Amino acid sequence: MRLLSGDRAGATRRGGSSRGAAPGVLLQLRLVFYGVLLGLMMPVIRQIDWSALVPPGLKIEWPTGFGIAWPAGHLRVPGGWGWGADAAKAEASAAAAGAATTTGAATTATGALATAAGVASAATTVAAAASALSGGKAVSARFTICGHAKRIDCMVDGDTFWMAGTKIRIADIDTPETHPPRCAREARLGQAATLKMQALLNAGPFTLTPIKRDVDRYGRKLRIVERGGVSLGAVLVRHGLARRYGGGKRSPWCGWGSA
Repeated sequence: MRLLSGDRAGATRRGGSSRGAAPGVLLQLRLVFYGVLLGLMMPVIRQIDWSALVPPGLKIEWPTGFGIAWPAGHLRVPGGWGWGADAAKAEASAAAAGAATTTGAATTATGALATAAGVASAATTVAAAASALSGGKAVSARFTICGHAKRIDCMVDGDTFWMAGTKIRIADIDTPETHPPRCAREARLGQAATLKMQALLNAGPFTLTPIKRDVDRYGRKLRIVERGGVSLGAVLVRHGLARRYGGGKRSPWCGWGSA
């Protein structure tokens, strides 16, 4: 009987131990279940605007911060994992934005100064040209051969040029036409006259002496170009590249002089 009683007591104790272990297994299963559920909900949790859930006037501060890592995602609360890196990135971004703003302001200021300088230079050039056209002080410019670009300071042919945007006809000479020439000889002489007058104008300051007529029928300013009291047109005449002209009908260059 005692032996039987002992066996029953031992069985009772073993059964009790088995029943006592069951709650620990259930707890672990529950934790696993909740963990899986949290992992599945993590993408949704990360999209929630938590600040909208805080009542107005209530401020929540996280002294040390915390974070939750899960295979489905990573939830970071301000002050949690990566807080130092985030702060450094924010500070670097602010510094870069400040530097970009400073650089942009400096570039804008430089561009404005350059524009103002260009406008002032253009205004000075126009004023000098206007003074020269009225027979005032001597003027100088760097002349090129006119092309398709805007004509500022350039040569049209031997007796016509642009200066500071104004078209000027040298009043005391007539040179061969180049637009278009009527023969090969006129083309050759016209090109030579254009280059010679270009060189004379680029050699230094000159004056523009008005005559009785201010403009011709084409709207060109009629002026005698002089340097030191000597007509530059007369220089072309001496080189056989121009004729003296005082108005009226001009003689053709084809067949004039030697062939």
